[in-house]
Amino acid sequence: MKKLYSVAFVLFGFVLWCSFTISPSFADYIHQEGYCVMHGHCGSKSFFGKELNCPYNKPAIEPDDDLRSKLVEICGLQYENSLTCCDANQLDDLNASTKQVETLISTCPACWKNFLNFFCTLACSPNQSTFLNITSIGTSPITNLKIVTSIDFFVGETLGKGFYDSCKDIKFAATNGYVMDFIGGGAKNYHDMLVFLGQERPIGSPFQIDFPLNDTSEIMIPYDDPPKRCNDTDVSYRCSCVDCQSVCPVLEPTPEEKPPCLVGSLTCWAFGLYLIYIILLFAVGIGLFVKRIWDNDKRDRAEFEPVRTEEEIRQPTRYDILNSHLQDYFYQQGYICATYPWQTIGVAALIVFLAALGCSKFEVERDPVRLWVAPNSDSAVQKEFFDQNFGPFYRTQQIFISNINSSLSIVNYDTIKNLFIIEREIRELKSFPNNHTLQNLCFHPNGDSCIVESVTGYWQSDLDRFSKETWEEEFKSCTFAPTYCLPDFQQPLKPDMVLGGFENEDYINAKALVLTFVLRNSLHQNEIDAAKEWENSLREYLDNLIGGENDKIDVSQLRITFSTESSLETELNKSTNTDIYTIILSYLVMFFYASVALGNVTSFPRTIIDSKFMLGISGIIIVLASVLTSVGIFSLLGIKVTLIIAEVIPFLVLAVGVDNIFILNHEFERLTLKSFGEEPVKERIAKTLGRMGPSILLSALSETIAFGLGGIVTMPAVRNFALYASLAVWVDFSLQVTAFVALLSLDAKRQEENRIDCFPCYKVEGAPERIDKEGLLQKCMRRYYAPFILDKKVRVVIIICFAGVFLTSLSFVPQVELGLDQRIALPFDSYLIDYFNDLDAYFRVGPPVYFVTKDFNATKTNGQKSLCGRFSTCNQLSLANILEQERKRSNVSYIAEPTSVWIDDFFHWLNPSLEMCCRFKKGTDQKELCDEYDDDDNCEICFENREPRWNITMSGMPEGEEFLKYLELWLKSSPDESCPLAGKAAYGDAIVRDLESITVKASHFRTYHTPLKSQNDYIAAYRSAHRISELINEENPSVQVFPYSIFYIFFEQYEYITSLAAEIFVLAFVSIWTVTTLLLGSAWTGFIVVCHVIMIITNVLGVMALWGVSLNAISLVNLVICVGIGVEFCVHIARAFIVGGEGLDREERANRSIVDVGSSVLSGITLTKFWGILVLAFTRSKIFEIYYFRMYVSMVISGAFHGLLLLPIILSLIGGEGVGSGEDFLDYDMFEDELFGGRLIRRPENRMLVDDGGIESGESDAEEL
Repeated sequence: MKKLYSVAFVLFGFVLWCSFTISPSFADYIHQEGYCVMHGHCGSKSFFGKELNCPYNKPAIEPDDDLRSKLVEICGLQYENSLTCCDANQLDDLNASTKQVETLISTCPACWKNFLNFFCTLACSPNQSTFLNITSIGTSPITNLKIVTSIDFFVGETLGKGFYDSCKDIKFAATNGYVMDFIGGGAKNYHDMLVFLGQERPIGSPFQIDFPLNDTSEIMIPYDDPPKRCNDTDVSYRCSCVDCQSVCPVLEPTPEEKPPCLVGSLTCWAFGLYLIYIILLFAVGIGLFVKRIWDNDKRDRAEFEPVRTEEEIRQPTRYDILNSHLQDYFYQQGYICATYPWQTIGVAALIVFLAALGCSKFEVERDPVRLWVAPNSDSAVQKEFFDQNFGPFYRTQQIFISNINSSLSIVNYDTIKNLFIIEREIRELKSFPNNHTLQNLCFHPNGDSCIVESVTGYWQSDLDRFSKETWEEEFKSCTFAPTYCLPDFQQPLKPDMVLGGFENEDYINAKALVLTFVLRNSLHQNEIDAAKEWENSLREYLDNLIGGENDKIDVSQLRITFSTESSLETELNKSTNTDIYTIILSYLVMFFYASVALGNVTSFPRTIIDSKFMLGISGIIIVLASVLTSVGIFSLLGIKVTLIIAEVIPFLVLAVGVDNIFILNHEFERLTLKSFGEEPVKERIAKTLGRMGPSILLSALSETIAFGLGGIVTMPAVRNFALYASLAVWVDFSLQVTAFVALLSLDAKRQEENRIDCFPCYKVEGAPERIDKEGLLQKCMRRYYAPFILDKKVRVVIIICFAGVFLTSLSFVPQVELGLDQRIALPFDSYLIDYFNDLDAYFRVGPPVYFVTKDFNATKTNGQKSLCGRFSTCNQLSLANILEQERKRSNVSYIAEPTSVWIDDFFHWLNPSLEMCCRFKKGTDQKELCDEYDDDDNCEICFENREPRWNITMSGMPEGEEFLKYLELWLKSSPDESCPLAGKAAYGDAIVRDLESITVKASHFRTYHTPLKSQNDYIAAYRSAHRISELINEENPSVQVFPYSIFYIFFEQYEYITSLAAEIFVLAFVSIWTVTTLLLGSAWTGFIVVCHVIMIITNVLGVMALWGVSLNAISLVNLVICVGIGVEFCVHIARAFIVGGEGLDREERANRSIVDVGSSVLSGITLTKFWGILVLAFTRSKIFEIYYFRMYVSMVISGAFHGLLLLPIILSLIGGEGVGSGEDFLDYDMFEDELFGGRLIRRPENRMLVDDGGIESGESDAEEL
């Protein structure tokens, strides 16, 4: 039965349609010149419908005088003597319809002329029948007369393309879009534009107009009159640069547009370095060959050379005066500290305690703006100016909805219906505890409707309008022409804003829905707190929705990601809390290793006595005390701690401090070995500090000055780190040469009294006698390592390898990227990571960018010409014209959208031909505007009778007070269909007027960046915007313009971070060279040390390029640390080389430096850091894995190789002259041992040797009893 009813219904509908619509054929009409197919009005399809034309296949008529006058007035002089196919009523409708479009396209006279000609020809041409054919005729239910319901309009390609080309680039500034979005549905070619214009719709064509591309009947003659061009030779039709590319000036190419310098696939920089390396290899090979010949010749002449006497070989010992004074000073200090250990420790503890009191003022700086941007930086000043004048940038809450199966389209009835429900619930959401709602907090520039960008806006966010039967057709129609599906806030919803994951405008197959809520931002904290409270409630709602706790909505097959304005700050704080445990564990591992490794256990029974765990812990406490002192002092001075300081400074001070602890302890052990414990402890302590104090001073002073100079930089995070680090390193040095020396003396006494380590109150009775012997690591250094690396052939190979690594690293340095991806800084399980991934994958709109003018008088004509773009007398390189030209090379400018130029829209709003825009109510003294509901008789049009009249040359534009009067009215006028140029919605907050000075204090010109997917994109966009503003200022000297976007303040650092790093490094290198030169007495050796530090830094930069570590504030701080650690690795070896003894050759002194301090450097820095860094490899935080683990591994390995391998070799070849240590510190006799090829080794005096195949047998070292 249901089927029968359905068939009957269909048949009835078909009969009804046949009775209403008739489809005539070509044969039914005469198609020749002078004949019409339509004339006059015969009724409408419905009571409220528009009047439709009557079928009229007769000759064109001769108009009377009134009709001809109106025809000429509306359609032009071409109808002055011609027949016509339209009557007065048709002309009135045509005039009313085209007036609505005139407000959009009148800025380009050619487009307006073509548009008017096109529809005048359609309605009134006397040759109508040659290009029009009626395809259906109906009967009006109102008049029962025949009416035309659809036609075919045959248009030639020349006219069609010319018409489209004249209109395609016209901008609609209020939406940063194109007029083609309105008149052509965003068409990409002329036929699509015509199809859109011909679609039957309430606001548009009253009947269907089709545009066939081919005439199968071969009867029709396409309408193909020559169109007007936007760059027409007739200046009255020529358009401005903003709307016509052909008339625009050509901008100079940017550096980014020039091709890179390449040799094959290599950059010229890398190719040059590799070429230098190859040349060096050849030079070394030739040099070795020549040297070999020279040595052979020299050997032949050796028997004739005189033999030098012992007096000539051994020159009198001399030592550097400064070095001698330093040794004497530290000897005395060590003696005092060892004599009065508890008093020394007490004074040190008191000083630390007093400094630590400053921690009561302790504050952590978490605001990223204050961390990375100097208060007086350009971005900070510009942001403050923008916020104060236009208000802070609004707060964005964004949600992405996609299918779990990402290959499926998200656009279907059920999902969009769920989106309606989600949006409604969010609109109704109330925050806790103050019950704030979206309506209270949202951004609503045009009335009370909130800005909510969602696909539901195509149905005015009303679920009742969303029909299962028609939704798909409505969706396609709205995405094709968003201007005809306006949401409640009356701004077109571009598909790019609400859909993602589609290709080639195939919106129905989009992979994601985008839902964006825009909240007001404020400078007032209570309003910010209210917004954050609501955002917290929104996060809770979405968490519950994703977790399946919302019974109304099934999201089991959906993937939902989101972000609120406050999400990032919350998640970053969470990341810090997660990382703290990894940091603590890393430090504990380093503490434990340092404490264990200090001991020198010579026999198992004495393990609990000879271990130095308590001494190691004491040394670690000194390191922490130095950090605490630095924090206390700077907190008292109001310099806030940053998370970088909290995480990194202990690592740095530990690197410096532990090394010094090992050096002091190992030197004390060697003196104990020499004296067999017969010298008093305080004497050995004094000699230990006398020998090693200058070396520790050298490293500490170099690092302190290097870090201190870093305090002059402007970036707060780096500056604060440098200051904290500088003071912490110096305090650590001060405590080590006082408190630690005192602790070392107490520990030595404990050992001599056979007391238990960590429990010194307990003495081991009957403990075996201590056996002093050389440590295993030092023995390996002396017996195997030093002789091997100082072999002539090995030295050549090592130098060649290091040169290759250095040049390779240098070639990769330009490849180090800038930036810090937000995803790296987040916890690995943060919900924001998925959101940022979806943002990159689906969102096709870049961030807005504002070009801001300040203190510029736009009330004067000369100033207006520097800004405008749509008038014939605008400066050729005005602000508007430059921005338009930059938009057309978006690959380098990163400008994607036409700029909203308020002065153009304002002046065109004043155009009296746009009768529905600027209208005053009569009798209000031009103070109150009419709206669309006011009767025309009660309104007067602005500028209608003004002299000089409004014109495209700007000679009739208002100035001064008149300018500000009309500007105020324009900014209060709300846009609607009759006048979309009104300024309230688009420019309500874009202009700041100064009524007293009669000027415009500030204004902004809004556009959008291209979608920015990477840190490089953001940095390039920042640079491009500033390049553009500089060009505007240069071409328009009276204009002061700067660019502003929400992310600029965080990316300004990358504009100067490279030069900042270079500045810090140069200052550090100069200070290191100065200090090492003064304290070593050798400028050349100081230069060698600096060169090695430079090589370490270069290696680390090369690793950064290869290992994906970007240069940013975090990595810059780590590079500054690298300078300090590089000094630690090198300076002790260098000083040991210098004071290794005068009269000894370089190779002998290099050997001694490795044996003396090499083991301390290896165990004190390399191994201590290595174990701590290993822990960082297991962190769950990406930022720690990349910026701490990777960088620390590279800097420790590079530092160790340069300090312990390359530096001794270079010193053995070209090191500076040696000086004596002073007779009071010559603690070893020297003799030659054939086992070591004549190199000097140490032999203790007055000690009993056990012959276990020792030195006397030439097989092994002596062990002392």
